[in-house]
Amino acid sequence: MSSAQIPVTVATASGRITGVRRDGLHYFHSVRYCNIPSPYSPAEPYDRSVDQDAREPHPEDIALSITTPADANDCPVVVYVHGGRYEHGSHEDPRLSGTKNARHGVIQVNVGYRVGLAGFARFDGDEADRYRAIDDCLLALEWLQHNIEAFGGDKTNITLVGQSAGTAISLWLARRDHFRGGFRRVLALSPAFPRDRFEHRVTDLRKALGVPVTRQALEKMDPESLAKGYAKFRKKYRFDVALGPAPLRAEELADIPIVVTSTRDEFYDMPAAQRIDKMALAGFITSYLSPKFGISQGHFKQWRQLAHYVDPQRPMGRLIGDAAVRRWTAQVAEYAPGPTWMMEFTRTNAPAVHCAELGPLFGGNGSEGENNAPAEELNEWLRHFATTGEPGFPSYGDDHQVLEFDLDTGERRLAYATLDYVAAAFYNDEEL
Repeated sequence: MSSAQIPVTVATASGRITGVRRDGLHYFHSVRYCNIPSPYSPAEPYDRSVDQDAREPHPEDIALSITTPADANDCPVVVYVHGGRYEHGSHEDPRLSGTKNARHGVIQVNVGYRVGLAGFARFDGDEADRYRAIDDCLLALEWLQHNIEAFGGDKTNITLVGQSAGTAISLWLARRDHFRGGFRRVLALSPAFPRDRFEHRVTDLRKALGVPVTRQALEKMDPESLAKGYAKFRKKYRFDVALGPAPLRAEELADIPIVVTSTRDEFYDMPAAQRIDKMALAGFITSYLSPKFGISQGHFKQWRQLAHYVDPQRPMGRLIGDAAVRRWTAQVAEYAPGPTWMMEFTRTNAPAVHCAELGPLFGGNGSEGENNAPAEELNEWLRHFATTGEPGFPSYGDDHQVLEFDLDTGERRLAYATLDYVAAAFYNDEEL
């Protein structure tokens, strides 16, 4: 251990947690918050105190990391749930260490959960609308309610922040049938939900794996065969996410404040989209494939006409982004019962693609030399929102106001009805 890192121990209700002090901050790595008897079994809360050495990161563990000011006292808390297509990601992401937030008095907690089939496969007898990965996160939030005060956090002022798959998990935790008061508000960055239920895809998964989709069968499979079978299954959903909670029904959310966002050009950088968009028949191919994205041929013509004004050169890139993310952004803003705000991230110098906002929002790795004005502004906005609950711009409302934030220049402007064309293309009234 470097001489610059000094051990520091916090006595919590769940046991003594030893982390490190470095540069005026406290870091607690890979703190286990539950017991998982086997990969496909429900997680269990600890029934006794457990002392933990949290000085070193273990990204493969199902755990959480905590970054705090050394003198933390009643600090607001940001709990971040990572994305990764429901297949990968970790609570130990060096890009989102929590350093910048903690330097300014906001505690950051990064939550890990089971990914892949261990987290999102469903079996006969599973309770409706429950997933092991999401219940992992629920236990993490309950652990924080019991313990975050010992780290200097205010358990009554927790902001849940998700990105992509992590946003879908965060919104699922905000459903009325899941919500237990473990957070006050949600920042939902680029929500990505599958377009169909797992139950409608399980036959394809069984064929790909060559075994019944049961706990016993999956636990007996060797890792290599399981990985090959899942890769075969996943190919059927290359323009979708193969796993994840579904369907999203925003009217089933609890009455809590939600800021929901998207990037303007979510998946412009996807290789398959780039290949198609360079073809002479890109428009025809996009039209032909549109039903696979959940948009009817009748609605496609209207969508194509309006999407043309955004970027006529990227029909497939836009269709993938609208189908995978922006349709859900529109649904949450319009139909969530509580107050909602919508933000769209743009760029002047390049497409604003999926994840482009993460580094600026969280301050990168906290190195002052890497800061720029837009990133400073966005990170300051996050801290203000987590502290006060005030987004600082008009709610979505009847006129569908949207704050556009340019990640290159920091320019902010109010726009109107940015995603109305997406909602019109993907939703009928009877679907909501």
